[in-house]
Amino acid sequence: MTTVPETETREVPIGWRRAALAVIVLRFAVPLAAIPAIPFLIRSDAALLVFLRPQKEFLLVGGAQTRVLGEPGFALLFLAFLPLGILAVSAFFLAGRAYRGALADGDGPAWLHRAIPPKQLELGRRVLARRGPVIALIGRLAAMPPTVLAAAAGLSDVHPRRYLFADGFGAVLAFAIAVGVGFGLGQAYEEGGFWITAVGVALFGLVIVLITLWIRREGERQEAEEADQARAHDAAGEGPAAR
Repeated sequence: MTTVPETETREVPIGWRRAALAVIVLRFAVPLAAIPAIPFLIRSDAALLVFLRPQKEFLLVGGAQTRVLGEPGFALLFLAFLPLGILAVSAFFLAGRAYRGALADGDGPAWLHRAIPPKQLELGRRVLARRGPVIALIGRLAAMPPTVLAAAAGLSDVHPRRYLFADGFGAVLAFAIAVGVGFGLGQAYEEGGFWITAVGVALFGLVIVLITLWIRREGERQEAEEADQARAHDAAGEGPAAR
């Protein structure tokens, strides 16, 4: 395992670094450990499922069960979503800020790169460079891990308060949309049956896919612009020498 040079972590006090890394381990390990319990929890305890795996599809399930069964309810779902779905994301921002050199160069600890995949991190960096902190809000509506995007923000020069506010607002908005759509799908199932509900789920999934594709295209455009700038810079540097 590669260690991280101390010079790369001076911006973030050691206590905050340790706390951030502990949260990252939990945020990465808890959803993985919960996978075997998903079939049982979908039927019996949607709120606990959201607590363990704060994802849009399980918020849909929670919203639908709230409509059909009268529980777990919006408030309980939000409390379940809050720890790993919102609060834990700030730890990834801190990690990106603390270990920016190691994450950018790919020479950090192996477990850190598994929690924050380099390819997704680079995509997050590009879309942040192109769109700024507002991408945190849009990204919450896409199939893009908010944890990785937060690490990319920490890696860049984005202001912490601006980014974390945008991410928090986006998380609440995404929660409200997913649970609201789930509630509506539960009503559609009661009144129209399976196929109307299936169409609603497909449309919701399509919207997420389209937003995700847009984000990826923005990253590709930024990559192309950076490549053009690099070529122009190289050409300008070689010009005087050639003459």
